[in-house]
Amino acid sequence: MTAQDARTDDASVVRLLGLAFAGADLVFEIDSDGVIQFALGAAERLTGLADRKLVGMDWAGLFARSERALLARLRSDLTGGERRGPMRVELAPRETLTSRPATAAPSNASLSVFRLPQLGSRLSCALSLGAPVTGIAYSRDARGLTPADSFADSANFLVQEAAKAGLSLSLDLVEVQGLRDRLARLAPDEAEEARQSLQAALRADSYGGVGGAEVGLDRFAVMRTSESTPERLLKSVDAATGGNARPTLARLPLDGAEAVQNMRTMRAALDRYIESGGEAASRGFQATVARTLKDSQRFREIVATGAFDIAYQPVVSLETGELHHFEALVRFSKDTSPAETIQLAEELEMIQAFDLSLVRSLVRELGREPKTTRIAANLSAHSLMIDGFLDEILGLVGNGLDLRSRLIIEITETRRIHDLDRANVLIARLRAAGHVVCLDDFGAGAASLDYLRLLEVDFIKIDGRYIQSLTEGSKEAILVKHLVALCGELGVATIAEMIETDEVARLSQTLGVHLGQGWAFSRPLDRPKWGPPPSPARPARTRPGTREVWG
Repeated sequence: MTAQDARTDDASVVRLLGLAFAGADLVFEIDSDGVIQFALGAAERLTGLADRKLVGMDWAGLFARSERALLARLRSDLTGGERRGPMRVELAPRETLTSRPATAAPSNASLSVFRLPQLGSRLSCALSLGAPVTGIAYSRDARGLTPADSFADSANFLVQEAAKAGLSLSLDLVEVQGLRDRLARLAPDEAEEARQSLQAALRADSYGGVGGAEVGLDRFAVMRTSESTPERLLKSVDAATGGNARPTLARLPLDGAEAVQNMRTMRAALDRYIESGGEAASRGFQATVARTLKDSQRFREIVATGAFDIAYQPVVSLETGELHHFEALVRFSKDTSPAETIQLAEELEMIQAFDLSLVRSLVRELGREPKTTRIAANLSAHSLMIDGFLDEILGLVGNGLDLRSRLIIEITETRRIHDLDRANVLIARLRAAGHVVCLDDFGAGAASLDYLRLLEVDFIKIDGRYIQSLTEGSKEAILVKHLVALCGELGVATIAEMIETDEVARLSQTLGVHLGQGWAFSRPLDRPKWGPPPSPARPARTRPGTREVWG
């Protein structure tokens, strides 16, 4: 080699190191046993040790013990020419590497690894202080998995960050049928090792190294780049779980340009799939995703065009049988449950747009009907809690007290109201504006005695499950009797729904329920018109400060 050649080679090495440091604070190389053979860069800043002191160390010593399974997976899985990362990793405490106390030492970094074919079994590694996913909580459960309840939020952030970098991500759902039973048959230490190996396989193949979340029995969700092949992840999961697991994978591509709507669809698809169960992911999840996408698009069109039907079910006085008001019941199609569609709308964060569309339709209907006609509109509690929604509702109805007194607000929920104090402030605004407020399906789902304690409403509607099973002396009758008495003490009137027989109607009245609805009185009608004239009466007991607003 001539002197000129030597100078050229030296310049090439320096240039390559410059390029490496442009994207990393420390570069190093490990052999097949994980021993550091070469290190150069800001090692002391990251580890407290000079780079020359790192040579001969096990690279695992640079990282927290919780990262050991991930490091082992990276060493065993990478093939020639393959790169993994950057992924967020936790560094070892400074004091475990040096005798000097740590001062503002970094706890996290980004790790990237690359297997250059020419270097055989050696791995090229790069560490950078800039973690790739700093905008989300870095948390894992006891098994090293991302907590399921925070996965969708983390995934949403990842999609948006990837879009900024010009990347697209996919939600990959992996199912390993029989995994839990298989682990249960292992010795505790063997089962724990298998779990750690599984989470390492998911994490090593995830975008940013965030990892996967267990979203159902033997089912795991993980965010990956769209270019990542299913085969690599399936092979890693199969090896991690002892082989012969035959995992299956289904993929939902997520478009960064519509990240929010895609993530809402992801949440809905996951919820639907977890509930349905049974089928392998490659069939069941893909079918569920396709169905969810189709349903979400259809619902957007429904909201945009107002293409839904409204039926009107009479709510009558149990004492006189006279009409009190109508409840507006929404119908989307003969083949789709309204409850299921409404739940999907809440999951897709589209329910507030639909609720506004419904109120708009009912305001028009009330304008066509006699001033004695009153209609109850079901509004999602989720919508009510959204900033600005109540102002939009009040704006649609206008300032006329007469119209507001005829539009009853019936608050429904499929999600628990977590901030009851704020909800009560909003309800108070509705009542002050002239609306009567009813709490729907009391006794079902989240509705509890706290609702009666903290929410100032005019009516509660007793969940139909209690009414349908009502018989003399039954547990349901005892519960309804005491609930009605409690409401009476609080100045809250009651409505019984799903009354299907005269006997249940009579018993409901005997127990003190004020109003009732159901097929015993009338099926839902195409228009808000019914035989008996409306009654001007209202239940006598009212809470102090309550105003008469029923026409």
